[in-house]
Amino acid sequence: MINDTEDYDYQRYAILFVDDEANTRKYFRRLFGEKFRILEAEDGVQALAVFREHADEIGIIVTDQRMPNETGVGFLSKISGDYPDIIKILSTAYADIDAAIGSVNQGGIFRYITKPWDIPQLEVTLRRSMEFFTVKRERDALLGAKMQAMGNVLLASRLAAFALAPVCAGISCQRAAEAVASFVQTGVAGRRTGSDGDSDLRSPDWTRLHERQVALASALETRLPEALQTSGLEARTAALATELATAGAAGLASATVAAATRLSATSDPSPDLLDALLGRNEDAAVTRAAVRVLSACMAVYDAGGVIRRIRGEGLTLDVSSSPTPAKPSSPGAETAKWLIDDDLLIAAALGLL
Repeated sequence: MINDTEDYDYQRYAILFVDDEANTRKYFRRLFGEKFRILEAEDGVQALAVFREHADEIGIIVTDQRMPNETGVGFLSKISGDYPDIIKILSTAYADIDAAIGSVNQGGIFRYITKPWDIPQLEVTLRRSMEFFTVKRERDALLGAKMQAMGNVLLASRLAAFALAPVCAGISCQRAAEAVASFVQTGVAGRRTGSDGDSDLRSPDWTRLHERQVALASALETRLPEALQTSGLEARTAALATELATAGAAGLASATVAAATRLSATSDPSPDLLDALLGRNEDAAVTRAAVRVLSACMAVYDAGGVIRRIRGEGLTLDVSSSPTPAKPSSPGAETAKWLIDDDLLIAAALGLL
């Protein structure tokens, strides 16, 4: 056997070895069982069942060509489309070489080895194949993380654009960025405490998102001035409660808790409302509700309020006066602040940083 010095974990992923001869499977395990983690199957049918059970664990498949029920290439052809990165090695007798070569593309085979095996050469093949698979998997994971990070920045910018809408429309509205961040954070928290998870939240449809946000921003320009006509934090908090109830917050009740007004409901529409802002919910009623609730949140912050979500079932929000009074600011200063700060603000609300 070959002594290797590379720092690889050869048992991180398994080898699926497929051969109809029990002695061959036993021989393969005796040769390579200490270095590699090995799964076995006696034909293509069983191999497909084993593979489906352990697909995420398998890095290499070594299969005999001539087997009862199904050939090695027949088995490999069934998984090659969905799992192109798994290293596939065909083991064949000299008499079957021409057939094996002709079937390479069909099964997406990395290489073939002939029987009887050249043991040292086969070990080198297995080691290099596992190293290649491991490095490629790590590279793909790193690339995926980078692409997600880029998507997160784009997502943050898109959501932050709602805070810029009042300035572009000439609407006087203070602390719009904080209001948008609070709205997003409420929706994200609702998604994470539910049963659906939040994986879709990190991968929106960017084309549809752009089209929807143009329409949503226009709707916000119309609705926000109406929400701002209500005077005072108390009245605007009541208006927020009304909009949440209309949006689907069942059994919504209001109570005074310390210095805050607590809004509690048995159901939470905020994830669906956030989906509307992300362009993933095309229900017209939900879209209208999202704009109205967002406008109500912006009105609360404009009046000096702060909205904080309380953990628990359903939806519970505490609305209170901000401990930091808003400083007088011009539309130009607000615009500059949003353009510089909001990517970080919204990304933080999404839990992305």
